[in-house]
Amino acid sequence: MTSTIEFIANMQTEVDAFQNKIAELEKRKTDIESEISEFRSDIKRRNDLLMVWEGKGEVLSKEERKAQQRSRSGGGMKVILEILKTSGQPLNAREVLDALVKRKAAGSSSNPIRTIRSVLGYLKRRGQVVSAGRGLFCLPEKS
Repeated sequence: MTSTIEFIANMQTEVDAFQNKIAELEKRKTDIESEISEFRSDIKRRNDLLMVWEGKGEVLSKEERKAQQRSRSGGGMKVILEILKTSGQPLNAREVLDALVKRKAAGSSSNPIRTIRSVLGYLKRRGQVVSAGRGLFCLPEKS
């Protein structure tokens, strides 16, 4: 029969192995999400080309295409991360929205609080923000 100390040590070893596996899977998940994003971008480009080829789409100038890409490139997420960084304290979705309005960076969503909560949840899943309490978010601590 094993002693309690050996049992605890074995359990701790198993927990550490599980945590390492989770970290490895999270990294692979990020890589896979990036690859999926690239494929979606390729599909969109090809669909746009087909639309133009079939006469159902319009040809945009290089400047117009770049402007469209900038507007859809996650700029809102960058602004939210910047707001959390400059605040120095955890914020809820309402406070983030107030800061966005002050910066004149609020989008045109019909329900901006839900949109911000969704973005904060997405950033949390990516590990770019952490929960600091019910409905409060902040940047992760740098160790």
